[in-house]
Amino acid sequence: MKNLLAVLISLALFVGFTVSTASAGVYISGNLGAVFLNDADLDEDGDTGELTFDNGGVATFALGTTIGSAGRIEVELASRVSDFDEMKIDGWDTFDLNGDVTTGSFMGNVYYDFKNGSRFTPFIGGGLGFANVEYDIDSVAGIDDTDTKEDDDVVAYQIMLGGGFAATEQLSIDLQYRFFGTEDPDIDGVDIEYQSHNVMLGLRYSF
Repeated sequence: MKNLLAVLISLALFVGFTVSTASAGVYISGNLGAVFLNDADLDEDGDTGELTFDNGGVATFALGTTIGSAGRIEVELASRVSDFDEMKIDGWDTFDLNGDVTTGSFMGNVYYDFKNGSRFTPFIGGGLGFANVEYDIDSVAGIDDTDTKEDDDVVAYQIMLGGGFAATEQLSIDLQYRFFGTEDPDIDGVDIEYQSHNVMLGLRYSF
């Protein structure tokens, strides 16, 4: 909770700074893409296992501003959804799962654009914020009464690598890779890892 409070305070200051510097060049952006969740280790009082997931989807929306000649800062909302595949409990068996894991995040991001005089501009970035991770288990094959829904609020982080193509003076088409992860959410007493690879295509419009 203390970590989450610290992140919320930092993001509040970040938003205030973004608004105060809006004259530097405000933009909005949106992205759609695919999520590839890493297999998640499970840990409950020494009992361990692993969750696997199907490929999922991600959508983001951000409001930002340019800083100096090559920097950008932004605040971002994002949603990720991935279906379960299987659950393996060490020393037991492997079970098919029906349901999904949904993550909603609020992030503060910083970018650096490698401007080079062409219409294509590579960029790197990083972000810090918080996420709500919800596990919605509809059923577990061979086990009765397993319908459950639990969530947890955790600190989140991400690293971005990509490039933008200037379609016009104001509109950029962005293609990027992101590594997005969180603190291990506590789902009904079970610590579950959350780390994902994301590939996204989007638009960025500068005012």
